[in-house]
Amino acid sequence: DKLSKAHHKYACSEYLTILPMMEQHCGYNSKGLPQVRDISKFLHDRTGFRIRPVAGLLSSRDFLNGLAFRVFFSTQYIRHSSKPLYTPEPDICHE
Repeated sequence: DKLSKAHHKYACSEYLTILPMMEQHCGYNSKGLPQVRDISKFLHDRTGFRIRPVAGLLSSRDFLNGLAFRVFFSTQYIRHSSKPLYTPEPDICHE
């Protein structure tokens, strides 16, 4: 609930517009985690981009090359629920 309130206070209008659609089509909610394949399908249907999971950091060259082909590389790591507002390393919430 704290994060939802922050979204409405600080998030840009584009995020606030797309969030209800992602809740409907990707399973975004406070009780579960959406699957990367569902997010990727949603993203592809609207933008032509796909998400491709990676295990770690990529070089800038590899990451940018993916973008040229409408592929967004993303980790599958998710922050622990005991600290939802902080993680020491990039996670899928950042991406």
